[in-house]
Amino acid sequence: MDIIRNISDFKSFKKLYKFAKPRSPLCIELMTDSIDGWLIDIVKYKKKTGEVRDNFSILRKEIDTWVTKYKEAGWSLTKD
Repeated sequence: MDIIRNISDFKSFKKLYKFAKPRSPLCIELMTDSIDGWLIDIVKYKKKTGEVRDNFSILRKEIDTWVTKYKEAGWSLTKD
């Protein structure tokens, strides 16, 4: 049985970027919980329920590649 995670599980993480797409029920956040910030978690979740749909980690040096990828796919940076 799969464990259903919620975005609230990541409340102690330092938020780096947040992406949203018009009319999409999902958000994407890039965040870290490591002190030196070398490992970045990418979390895709439902806006209304906070249910995590996807979660994986990348290295800090790959962050620009992923930000560009999401922007090219139509995701926009948000402030909240």
